Amino acid sequence: MSPVVIRRLSGEDWRTWRRMRLAALADAPGIFHGDLEEERAYDEARWRAWTEDGVKVAAFDVDVPVGVAAGRVPADRAGAVELFGMWVCPRLRGGRIAERLALEVVAWARETGRSRVELWVVSGNDSAERVYRRLGFDGTGEYEVHPRDPGLRKYVMAKGVGEG
Repeated sequence: MSPVVIRRLSGEDWRTWRRMRLAALADAPGIFHGDLEEERAYDEARWRAWTEDGVKVAAFDVDVPVGVAAGRVPADRAGAVELFGMWVCPRLRGGRIAERLALEVVAWARETGRSRVELWVVSGNDSAERVYRRLGFDGTGEYEVHPRDPGLRKYVMAKGVGEG
């Protein structure tokens, strides 16, 4: 197997972002906020704009995308970068691809002058929590009910970008 390459996407890569985002929603609909059918209906202009908003990072095995993560600066998070949309295809999980994707978003946060990266984890998603803890993210105590499943809670983990 060839080494997996991580690279940032541009607006011209909107098809890759679309493909990976829809794969993530199909694979794990309870984890993400998006709706598969709703996002399938987005037009090219919407996908391009979304790809260019913040940073989108993809993992490629040769030329095939196998994972994705995104970062943005939401208005309600006091300037922190939100890491979201993390997904790795099931056959490659456990190979540190998620860590590499997350670290690329952390690097983008640092490059854009941000001092903190935050993310939401759904309670019970222990594998995701382990990945984030290995990277230095800690729980903040902040949580809320998942918007698509009132039986689930999600909570915030955060990391200063100057941390190792």
